[in-house]
Amino acid sequence: MSNPFSNPVFMLDIRSRVRERRLWILAVFFVLTPLALSLIALMLNDPSKNPFPSMGAVLSGFALFSHGALLVLMSALGAAQRISQERERRTLPALVNSPLSPRCIADGKLLGAWAFTLWLAFLTLPFLAVASLWGGMSFPALLVAWLFNVAAALAAASLALGLSGLFGRSLSAYLATGAVLFLWCAVVPAVGGLLMAETAAFDGRVALALSFQHLPLAPQVMMFGWAMSNEPLDIWPFVWALFVWVLLALAGRFLAIRGLHREVY
Repeated sequence: MSNPFSNPVFMLDIRSRVRERRLWILAVFFVLTPLALSLIALMLNDPSKNPFPSMGAVLSGFALFSHGALLVLMSALGAAQRISQERERRTLPALVNSPLSPRCIADGKLLGAWAFTLWLAFLTLPFLAVASLWGGMSFPALLVAWLFNVAAALAAASLALGLSGLFGRSLSAYLATGAVLFLWCAVVPAVGGLLMAETAAFDGRVALALSFQHLPLAPQVMMFGWAMSNEPLDIWPFVWALFVWVLLALAGRFLAIRGLHREVY
């Protein structure tokens, strides 16, 4: 990708997002969710004990896992209509017949989806800092886990954008995105668990890598367990997860470009 600020599709997407008045509702939702959960945990905590270590662990977990899951879901849904919506609005012919190449259009749409993801992700950083101050995970460990949240969301957004390029209607793109996310996050680990339980000849490490370690929240779970127990950290599952996510992102970009190439007017 070239300089994103020189991509007219990306800049148009940013201006459209800035002018969207109701986008602040998402920001309020992302801020109020960990705040409400933290207040509930504080009220249920035993006042005779020091609440801050347990509160830090609770806030760390909610800030990572609840917002990680929301970030992946919202990023995928936000990207699933970026190309198909152009077809429905009948503005895609103008884009395809412009001097911009399909690659430039797809990259602009992808950068717009990623900017939306990063905007949502940065809203969780204050909660990570408070969780670290209250005795939860160390801030460097929280920041690494947060980066994995962002990477998983970027991969999901890229894949959803590719599906948006293949399907002519936003509803079809939404349904395809939901099906792919269900396949990735539910069916693959279920099949892997059955293989590990029923097939003694199947290598357990291979099954774990193929079934669980590439899931959107798997590295964050491992990072959280390591930070709270001080057990040795194996770096290879993190490398494997990033490798799979990069492949998914590249596949989504390829599908988006291919879908734009197939448009003939």
